Amino acid sequence: MRLRVDRLARSLRGRIAVLFVLAMTLALTGMGLAAYAVVSHEMNGALDLGLRRETTRITRQFAAEPDIAAMSGPCRYLAAPSCVQVVAADGRIASEHDPEDSLPVDTETRAVAAGSRQAYYTDITLDGYPLRMYTAQLQPGSAVQVAQRSDPVDTGLRRVGLALLAAAAAGTVLAIGAGLLLARNALAPVTALTRAAERVATTRDPRQRIDVIGSDELASLARSFNTMLDELDQALTAERNSRAAQRRLVADASHELRTPLTALRTDIDLLRRAERLTPQQLADTGDALRVQAEELSGLVTDLIDLARADDPNAMHEPFEDLRLDTLVADCVKTARRHWPTIIFAEALEPTTIHGAPTRLSRAVTNLLDNAAKFSPPHGTVHIGLRDHRLTVRDHGPGIAAEDLPRIFDRFYRASTAGNRTGHGLGLAIVAQVADLHGATVTAGSVPDGGAILELNLPAIRTS
Repeated sequence: MRLRVDRLARSLRGRIAVLFVLAMTLALTGMGLAAYAVVSHEMNGALDLGLRRETTRITRQFAAEPDIAAMSGPCRYLAAPSCVQVVAADGRIASEHDPEDSLPVDTETRAVAAGSRQAYYTDITLDGYPLRMYTAQLQPGSAVQVAQRSDPVDTGLRRVGLALLAAAAAGTVLAIGAGLLLARNALAPVTALTRAAERVATTRDPRQRIDVIGSDELASLARSFNTMLDELDQALTAERNSRAAQRRLVADASHELRTPLTALRTDIDLLRRAERLTPQQLADTGDALRVQAEELSGLVTDLIDLARADDPNAMHEPFEDLRLDTLVADCVKTARRHWPTIIFAEALEPTTIHGAPTRLSRAVTNLLDNAAKFSPPHGTVHIGLRDHRLTVRDHGPGIAAEDLPRIFDRFYRASTAGNRTGHGLGLAIVAQVADLHGATVTAGSVPDGGAILELNLPAIRTS
């Protein structure tokens, strides 16, 4: 089942908002409980402290003023002072008291009066009213009880609890709004990614980009997405260029193959009428067939090399460290056999590079063949290798200015080529090999006559 990305983004935004609200609610709840516990402790502590102080005051003044331990007033009234009662060790109430308002006496009270138990606090109910009572020894054989209404503390705690609950509710409402705003702002890059992905899917154009703001994880995700789009755009552009180049190659190859094939058919038709030809005509026809076959074979070989280099899935020759000066010297030896009337003068500096030997040999051979083809009979071709730069110069007609921009195009023949053989693929292969090795190849004319071509190869990187 296919889910829309924006729906997923909204769901993620909702989850983030919910988690934020839950976290804030838990935090507010914890803070409220802590605040309630602190207030409860302080209010109860204040009540207990007041009872203990009152008991201390009575204990200190009892010897001089026995009446100080008399009942101060009915404890049922909030405005009344603390209730005071003296209890003997036998449980008898030794102070003046109202039988209807007397404080409860139990075994623990008698134990305090007898000195066998420490002072203690207790919560009691008198006539339906809650009281907090403190019992301590007044003197040997008697105890004093001091009590005070505790419901004001309960009322205060209830109000504090309601106030904290209202604050928690208000905080939760604010947390919901803040959570939605936070989720929307936090997932803004995700929303941008969603829209960009939809635009790419709709337009099939990977040149969409996302504005990156900040340096957090989502900004890093946006940068990675932009990088992915760049790589996709480059891959699609390379594929389009490769297909366009292949189409041009097929079209140009079809055009170039038409001439040698037509000549082959013509000579084959002549051989069918061999009985009408003289021996010399038969020999000339055989020589023409051999030349045309060699020309066709060379053209097919060049086309295969170009097509194989353009194919990203084809097996390519592995790179290795090699001596370029030795490779060029071998190519010069071969060129001398193919062009016996041309003088090849080389000055080669020992040079080590990283490359594909077969492809480099083909490029160097094409440079030498091109120079020899345009050289006059018994002309000299100069080959130099220095600082990873290979130069090949001839003394032919040079290169016309209008030909320079296209001299490395496939199937392009310079205006100075005249009737010289060739299909305009030699220098195109040189440019292709240079690109494969990260090198540059240039061509130009020499003021005193001839052309010079330079192949600049990168040096081996040392770590």
